Amino acid sequence: MMAALEHRIRMRSPAKLNLYLEITGKRPDGYHELRMLNTGLDLADIVNVEISPDRNIQILCEAPGVPLGPDNLCARAAEVFFRAFPQTRTGLRITIEKRIPVAGGLGGGSSNAAAALFALSRLCKPELGTEDLIRLGAQVGADVPFFLFRSPAWVSGIGDVLSDAPPLPAYTFLIVRQDFGVSTAWAFAQYDLTKRDNRDNLNNSKNIKIAPQDFISRNDLEAVAATYFPRITQAKTELLEAGAIGAMMTGSGPTVFGVFSDRMSAVRACELVGRSLKREMVLSQGLEGPLLIEC
Repeated sequence: MMAALEHRIRMRSPAKLNLYLEITGKRPDGYHELRMLNTGLDLADIVNVEISPDRNIQILCEAPGVPLGPDNLCARAAEVFFRAFPQTRTGLRITIEKRIPVAGGLGGGSSNAAAALFALSRLCKPELGTEDLIRLGAQVGADVPFFLFRSPAWVSGIGDVLSDAPPLPAYTFLIVRQDFGVSTAWAFAQYDLTKRDNRDNLNNSKNIKIAPQDFISRNDLEAVAATYFPRITQAKTELLEAGAIGAMMTGSGPTVFGVFSDRMSAVRACELVGRSLKREMVLSQGLEGPLLIEC
């Protein structure tokens, strides 16, 4: 094991919302081309990365549904890192304190993986910049590069092409946590590219005026998921009836969020929708700037 000045790093690992998600094509390697507008959230997990004396990668997490073996995205991220920098290979103990719903479309696993990559770049000292980390993150998963960038951001390609989006208004997001999960791989497999329309709300995206009608408008995976899980549509309807100025599923679902112009409106809607749907509700604000913070 190479010497390091630090042996443990504790990272804040935030959730994200897709405010726009369009599938624009499918590549020969099976990856889907995407256009997205993403924002980070103040809802976050905590990821603790610690160098251990053996050469194993150990994942610890008490939350149900989180894989603890090599299929965990943190473990995959560590293997990607060590393949790129074999001289740094060491044992790791990665502990994940979950606050973000598992398989909810909020990017929790990808955020955790990004936190692991960032921590390893600090612990093992290869002096990686943001662009280098993003290149590594793209090998782990399509959502990982965003968490290594900044918020809000336009995201395209297979998640590896990022640019800054204009600051978002100070909206409050009301998030409906469903009691079931949706596999991202399943959702993309169900999506039929021949049926998508050709609207492109992100033409000249850097100059677009940010308003609810511009971005709370499209998630190509929503129709797929809602066909099998009608509670997604029910949650959207309840949020809109409670005063949301926009509502949409995020990612591959099943999490649905409503956008409110002020926190008081969101609090009132939380009480109404929570009683009606009998689901846990989370109030959250968007983040600006770097997403991964040592804590």
